[in-house]
Amino acid sequence: MLCICGSGSVLVCRPVFKAGLGLVNSGAGGFDSHALPPYTFMAVNAHPASQRAIDPQDMPLSLRAMRGGFKALRFVSRRLAVKVVGSLFVKPRRHAMPDREKRVIAQGTRSEVQCGDKRIAVWTFGASPDVPYVGVAMLVHGWEGRGAQLGAWVEPLRQAGYRVVTFDHVGHGESDGLRCALPRMRDTLRSVAAAADPTGYGPHAIVAHSMGTFAASLLLAEGWRSTRVVYVSPPDDLLVYFSRYLELVTGSADLLPDLIEQMEERFGEKADEFEFRGLVESLDQPLRVIHSRDDLDVPVEGGRFVADHWPGATLLEVDGLGHRRILWDEAVVADGLAFLTAESRTIQNRPPSGG
Repeated sequence: MLCICGSGSVLVCRPVFKAGLGLVNSGAGGFDSHALPPYTFMAVNAHPASQRAIDPQDMPLSLRAMRGGFKALRFVSRRLAVKVVGSLFVKPRRHAMPDREKRVIAQGTRSEVQCGDKRIAVWTFGASPDVPYVGVAMLVHGWEGRGAQLGAWVEPLRQAGYRVVTFDHVGHGESDGLRCALPRMRDTLRSVAAAADPTGYGPHAIVAHSMGTFAASLLLAEGWRSTRVVYVSPPDDLLVYFSRYLELVTGSADLLPDLIEQMEERFGEKADEFEFRGLVESLDQPLRVIHSRDDLDVPVEGGRFVADHWPGATLLEVDGLGHRRILWDEAVVADGLAFLTAESRTIQNRPPSGG
């Protein structure tokens, strides 16, 4: 049996039957893990950002057990299997913040922005007073990330004249919520951007990572026409994201149509509205894509596709930086900064240095 724990992990255990009535139910649409005997539970950390190639000959026991559990659950109830995998899909795990990120965040001014009924944690870093003010630069993290992950970009952007804003998406880091998905990431970014720059024209610059690039692209398409963009490790297609996730946790993608339908019902938006492959061809903001060839979470083919189909985009491929180390590489940050400042325009009205 599969049980969802609060962190978004899956607990794999033996199914429990009660007097022939079937699986023990908690009465709230799930299963009561407290009613189970003291079996050994195996936590399986699977999530939408995991697109790692799995060697069938060297598959972790926990993943084998989870896939077997989903196979059995589909046999009992396909609808229930979709509900379980869908619940896992929208529950990001929160990870501890390393010291280097804490040191960066401590230099910013913390505030909160309201997004619906959720409070969003935001940090603002005033532009250096020693250079002409350029505008707002927003740092957008990806799935199961946090704003501080892009901390290496803060000081270089400040010294280039930007007021830097980073934040934690709904359900991530210090922000409210347990669930998140692309529509919520888009809405969170929109709310934070509106608070940072009420003009409505959007930030002057965006640096986005992984799934955060999806959210940024949706708002670029809505009208942020003057924004310069750096995408680090972007995926190429939302449905491919869904499919790889299902293959990871269930062993196949046969539940994809059901999962899409469930997501559409939950968030009230059609999946084709987030069709990224078509979207990138409609965008023409200046874009620099940076991707590491050894990225196992989001393969480099994603960055290549985005750069090939986004009019005017350029691509920098690097080696040995994976999916997250790339965010703190000095050469990568320098390349992105050079691109963002290539045609920066000076804005006369500088906001207060504290943000």
